[in-house]
Amino acid sequence: MSGIDIIDFHSHILPSADHGSSSVETSLLQLELAERHSVGRIVATPHFYPDRHDIESFLNRRNAAWDALREASDSVKRPKIALGAEVLICDGIERLEGLERLCIQGTNVLLLELPFAVFKTEYRDSVSRLIKNGFQVVLAHADRYDPADIELLLERGAKIQLNADSLSGFSVRSHIKDWVLRGEVVALGSDIHSVDKKAYKRFDKALSRLDKLSMLDFVKRASDDFKIVFQ
Repeated sequence: MSGIDIIDFHSHILPSADHGSSSVETSLLQLELAERHSVGRIVATPHFYPDRHDIESFLNRRNAAWDALREASDSVKRPKIALGAEVLICDGIERLEGLERLCIQGTNVLLLELPFAVFKTEYRDSVSRLIKNGFQVVLAHADRYDPADIELLLERGAKIQLNADSLSGFSVRSHIKDWVLRGEVVALGSDIHSVDKKAYKRFDKALSRLDKLSMLDFVKRASDDFKIVFQ
């Protein structure tokens, strides 16, 4: 796997930006774990809940957290970081003014989280409209949901981000392997929230599993397909 610019596409490493890292010290430890496992770039994706947050205050909080982390980490080696958000879908999400500001830095990629409650058929129309409006919709940790629900959104043009733990176990569930082989998966994420020493070990295992199954291409493509601005 040498030569692959490994991207962690989904993380909660910004201090006090959400219920992920609780402090700058925790964030630095998370970055140290990532670097130790050869992760070169990380997308920071704090949670955005449309029913609780407005975009302006969310971005102010996110950017303040990023400034604090950047100031503390400037003198140490660390993975490069891009800012984004993990946006919870809701009815009419496509009408939220300023939604494009929640895309991953430098891109039109919207990392969209589904609720763990009942899947609403209206979500299909929202995803269709988002894509029609120019967003690239990537479903956060799609491995956690009913595959049938995910398929309905794939039909509308969404793509998939998998969490590493879905690929790091003894075996890979057939529908997950099928998604990768079909080219529906575009990114891999740790979804790290705390100082989880196993998070990037699972990332390593996931990469090894993909390599053995000759399914590593999407990890390579993620380095080039998304024009993400890393700092």
